Amino acid sequence: DRFHIWLMPTGRERFWCRRCERKGLMSELHGLSSQPPAQPQTNTPYEPAPPPQPEHVPQYRRLYAIVASWAEAQLRSPWNPDPLRYLHTRGFDNEQIGWARLGYALNDPASLVAHLRCHAPLLLPYAGAAGLVTQTLNGVLETHWNLRGRIVIPYQDRGQIVDLRTRRFPGRGYTSLAGSYQARGVSTPLCWDEARQSEIVIITEGELKALAVTAAYRRGLIIAPALAHPGLSYFRSEWATSLVRAGVRIAILAYDARLDRPVNQAGEQELAPEERWTIRHGQSLAAAGLQVRVLDLPLAPGAIKEDLDSFMLRAGPKALSDLLLSSAIPLSVFVSRLPPALHAQAKRVANEGVRPWLR
Repeated sequence: DRFHIWLMPTGRERFWCRRCERKGLMSELHGLSSQPPAQPQTNTPYEPAPPPQPEHVPQYRRLYAIVASWAEAQLRSPWNPDPLRYLHTRGFDNEQIGWARLGYALNDPASLVAHLRCHAPLLLPYAGAAGLVTQTLNGVLETHWNLRGRIVIPYQDRGQIVDLRTRRFPGRGYTSLAGSYQARGVSTPLCWDEARQSEIVIITEGELKALAVTAAYRRGLIIAPALAHPGLSYFRSEWATSLVRAGVRIAILAYDARLDRPVNQAGEQELAPEERWTIRHGQSLAAAGLQVRVLDLPLAPGAIKEDLDSFMLRAGPKALSDLLLSSAIPLSVFVSRLPPALHAQAKRVANEGVRPWLR
């Protein structure tokens, strides 16, 4: 019962091991079977610290800063141009990449461990609880698989790196470090520093989307910065209160736009995940006193999906800024425009949330 497998959708089968917390695509798991076994390490035995503890958060953050610097250096290595080229195709130039401190983690189980042994040996015992390394059954210390062959995206709060997220490439999907966000001391969404300086914030899911928009905001090309939270469902209600205390007045929810909604076994349409979480998170934001708006991005001709950064790449920052000013509608209007058959679903979603304001 510790190993779970999800077989749908076909071609994107996923797994989750409850014992070691490893999770991902089955194709990745199969690919590991063809790799040669790691060689036993001959240096000082690894003695891990306890599971995440609040008093150890400063050590975790020092490790995240070291790993971020290591990943930045790997991203700019001339012998491996693909990660940097990928970020350029996503619309980032080198100055923006440097501001965001984006990096690349080598697809190698030993290199990061060797780097930490050399540059932070006293912090290495905390690396497991920080979600950076894992130990194999035969005792070999390796870089955690969520940090191998991925774009590294640091979460920063007042200039301090408080967490790392990763992005697959090629391929799709973000990955978190192992363990609980709260246990590792992660208390803010991405681009929090910029959000505290604006009366308007855009809220989305997907770190590169938020970074692209916020980079444009920093250059004066768009009206507001964007926050990103790790996954549609993960939005902490206290963030809404913190935004109000920082002077934010308006929150614009801007999740991906899709052509079609899912259909249940009875053949009936259901709310798309983005619609469901727009209602839930919008309710949390409104309960804290924020004016909530919803941006429904227009689809390109023939497209089935649209998101913030792809729209900005296609139409330009000014078009996105104009759209935010002209087309972001109140949350209540967004709900009223749903097909009548979905109103009951929307009301149920609202009633599950913080305050049943749609009753």
